[in-house]
This record gives sequence, C-alpha cells and structure tokens, in this order.
Amino acid sequence: MSYRFISITIFLIGCFLAGGSSWAKEDTAYLTFQKSAPSRPGITVYTVKKGESLLDIVRRVTGETKHRNLIIRKYNPRIKDLNLIYPGQKIILPVKATTTISSTYAAPTGAPPLSPQTGVLKDDLSYPDQLKWTLVKNVLGRVGATVTSQGRYYLPLRDMGQITIDCRKIPMVEFAGGEVVFIDFRNQIPDNLRELVHRTWKHYSIIKVNPQAESLILLELIIQASSTHAMTRQEQPLKIGSQPVLQIPASWIITRKSSTVTTYPNGIALWSRAEEIPGLPEPLINYAAAKGWEIIEVVQERIAKPDLATPIQARPVSKLISTSLIDLADDSFRRLGMQTQRNAGLKIFDAASDGFDLRIEVDLLVRRGEQQLIFMSKRLPDQFLNLLRTKGTEVIMISPGETRKSVLEKSFKSLNIPCEANSFSFPPSAKNERAGMSITFSALKISPDKNKVLYLIDFDLDEHINGFLFEKMGVLVIKY
Repeated sequence: MSYRFISITIFLIGCFLAGGSSWAKEDTAYLTFQKSAPSRPGITVYTVKKGESLLDIVRRVTGETKHRNLIIRKYNPRIKDLNLIYPGQKIILPVKATTTISSTYAAPTGAPPLSPQTGVLKDDLSYPDQLKWTLVKNVLGRVGATVTSQGRYYLPLRDMGQITIDCRKIPMVEFAGGEVVFIDFRNQIPDNLRELVHRTWKHYSIIKVNPQAESLILLELIIQASSTHAMTRQEQPLKIGSQPVLQIPASWIITRKSSTVTTYPNGIALWSRAEEIPGLPEPLINYAAAKGWEIIEVVQERIAKPDLATPIQARPVSKLISTSLIDLADDSFRRLGMQTQRNAGLKIFDAASDGFDLRIEVDLLVRRGEQQLIFMSKRLPDQFLNLLRTKGTEVIMISPGETRKSVLEKSFKSLNIPCEANSFSFPPSAKNERAGMSITFSALKISPDKNKVLYLIDFDLDEHINGFLFEKMGVLVIKY
C-alpha cells in the first residue's frame, strides 16, 4: 500500500478567543495538524455558525452518527453544556481519514526552515521587546532551561495525528527536568487545544503570556509552568548565611521544587534596583554563591554587571592566642598596648604597714595606668580577695566551665573598657542601607580609646569579607 503525505494548515485568527486582547487581532499564528495513520483521523478546528446544532456539526465533520456526545467530550472538555453553543465558538473535531500517511517526529534543530506565509505573525511583534526577552532567556539559562525560537516542533497526539508548532512564533522552553513549555505571546491558541495538548502529554503545556508585562512577571509565568521550579515574590529581605548574615533586598527568588534537578545553586535571588543604588560588591556576591545563592541584579530590564574596577584584597583574620583562657587574656591586653606579666608575685601584706610580709603568685597581672587586674586559677580566701579589691586590684578567678567570651567580657569591664556583646550590621554604603542591604554578625565590640574600635568574633570569617569590612568600612575584626 502506498502512503501519501497530507498536511492541513490551520490559521488561528486572534479573534478565535472570546475577549482576546486588542494586540492579538490583526496578525495570525499557525499550527499544522498532520494525520499519522490510515485509521487515525486528523483534527480540525470548526467555527460554529448561526443556527447550527452541535450534534449536526459532529455528524457533518466526522461522518459519525453514533457516540457524538463522547466525541465532543473527548476533544472539548471545556464545553460543559452540549446544548449551549454560540456563533464564532471554536470546536476541535476529528475528521474522517480519506488517505494514509506515515508518522513523523523531529527535533526543532533538525527541522527544515519555514517558508514565508501570508498573514503569519511578524517576528518583531510576536515577542516582548529585545531587552525583556534577553533578560528572560538569560535567567532561564541559569536555571538550566533551554529556549528554542527557531524551527518547528512536532508533537504527536494519540489517535489524532500530530501538531506542528512554529517555534519562531511560539517559542519553546525546555526545563532540565524534561518539561516543555510553549509560550503563546499573542493569545491565539484556543483553550480547548491547550487542554488537549496537556491531556495528551503531561510534561507539555502552552501558556498565555502578555509580552507587554514586566520582564520578571514574564519570567514568573514561565517558571511557574514548570513542576521542578518555583518563582516567588520576596516580601522581606533575603538573608543568606549565618555568621555573617548577608541581607539582600531581593524582589523575587527562584528555587527548586525537585531534588533531581541540580543544574544551578540552591536558589537565585533577583534584585530589581534603581540605577543610583550601588550594586552588591564582589566579595558579597562570592559569599552568597558559596552559600548556594546566585544574585542577579536587574536595572531597567537589564542584568547589571558587578563592579570589578576596584578589586578588594583578601585579608586574613587576626587571631588571639587561645591555648588557654590565661593565654587568651594575656594576648588580648598586649594587643591593646597594656603591660602584662605571667606568673607574677604580688604582695598582699607588707611588713612596714602590716607587721609581716605575704606574697602570692598570680597567673597573669595586667596594668592599665593606675589600674591593676590579676587572673587566678587557684582559689584565694575571701579575706584576701576583699583586701586586694580595697587596695584597687581587680581579681578574676578562672573557674571550671568559664568560656572565652565570659573571661573577655569580665576582663574588659574590670578595667573600665567599654564592651558590648551584640549583633552588628554594616551597610556597604548609606544608599545601600536605605535599600535594605547589610552584612551582620555577632561580636564583642570594645573601645579601648575614643579612636579605636575592635570587634571580637568567635567564628571563621571569610578573608574576602574581612578585606571588604576593613577597606570599605574601616572595621577591625579579631577572632578569639
């Protein structure tokens, strides 16, 4: 038996959809339906005329006199009342096969170029403007999706042949999880045809998108059509990391729904900012990336490039000696320019005034002007402690369970050095502070004199972040 190739080209006019947008009325988009076997009819889109009945239409188009209601239900699930149709309504129906053809399937890149068609949508009208479309494609690429806007895509429909989609007019997005989304920018594909495609192929969908919408809204509609990704508006600033915490005034975030998709980090943060607001410094971008977040800054529908004109050098974090609590206290006071003495002898009673001499050995002796502070790991009698304090010598007893933080706090306060344990935030600039960007970490803040402030931390700080804090904000950080 010989087979002859038959294709039926159906132009879908913008007025196919009731209430369609005005920008979809003049031009047309086309899809091609092809019959794929002798016993499998093709399909057609029939326009209801005034005075026609649904059952009569089915009989004339399909040649069927039985099970006509079932045919309507199968191809047009949106029609709830079979007795209620109206002129101009579009109905999908199978048509009797009068000849046979072979089935075909090809990828978009392998399809032959499309020949010019009268009335086909013009390329410059079927997409958003170039800036928006470039941004959307860029972000889709970063989530592992591929955009195809050339060639034709052949989609077989079970028992109904196949549908050929012109990707120049209806671009295709293929996600890493295998889902395919076709974008109908001109709102010209009937809803019943959309449903038919999705019922036949669960991983394929056609969405309506207004190309005049903002780029991030366009992106959201495309991302949300996938079951592997989610894009949500961020009402509160996004916080990245723990020590330190990087706060970004993100507008939207993109995250994975499926653990099987690993083509990009934990999430993407989209920050839509004004042009006068400074961008995120490179060390902070890299810090966010190390924590699994890619930051994309959007300025006037463009992806802003990071400012690499003034690179910031990595700065190792200075560390206090902390082999013991006494070593920690000794090193901290030496760095503040104070005199310290280990295993020093200290006279408690003097023969000239008390009639006898009594000296004790202290683990550490610290002098700050007229002030004196001693550290003891062995317990002293209370009468000796009280005597020392009446003579102006502060005593810190190192007891079991003492922490480095508690020893440092008591040490500084004993010598009247301002000390505050808190969480401190540093905006890269005043404009960034107004925008809600900051880097925050917990520390002991000490002020040994009015011209010097130190932040003592107990965690590992990234060297590039430390270099940024020092160079751009004059923040001195020491780990204890």
